[in-house]
Amino acid sequence: MRITTVKLIIRDADERARDLRHSGQSDAQACVYEMAMAALRLACADDDPQPAWERLIVALCDPQQRLLVDALDALPAEQTRRRLLCVSDMPEVTGFGTLQDIYALVSLAISVGAPRYNSGDIRGCAALYWTTSRLIIDAPATRGIPGYAKAIAQLRPVADTEPPPGAYTPAAVDALAWELRHALDAVARVAI
Repeated sequence: MRITTVKLIIRDADERARDLRHSGQSDAQACVYEMAMAALRLACADDDPQPAWERLIVALCDPQQRLLVDALDALPAEQTRRRLLCVSDMPEVTGFGTLQDIYALVSLAISVGAPRYNSGDIRGCAALYWTTSRLIIDAPATRGIPGYAKAIAQLRPVADTEPPPGAYTPAAVDALAWELRHALDAVARVAI
């Protein structure tokens, strides 16, 4: 599976859901998102060995597992859509050869996340930062990297936070976005 194929599946699902919403069939859009998640989960689960980005897609597409990003939205359809948006934000990362590879991913996430935050899409910013953090944690070092364990340790406390049973308040979403941003900044400061 290629990440471009994954993103096409998500874009198609989003267009279908939008069409359903505009035609007054809002309740059907959740089914479209759930079917897209099921298709992605099945398509990615077949690969062996599975690259890091595919493992994260499988986790994001597992409806049985409550994830931190689920607390960004209140309604199940919004949570499912948010998970798909996390997948569509994901680059095709299989592993890291150097800390500079990790720094580049952090820089990319911040270059997209900061404008989202500044334009008022705080949930989207937090979701992107969480996805990037999980990808960094889950992607293996392809060889010994000095400082790798220290970089990962900066992310774990916030990325591994148990999600609350309900949705975050707007203030809690803002706090999460900043907590994730500070963790990514800390990764970028890890010296070799």
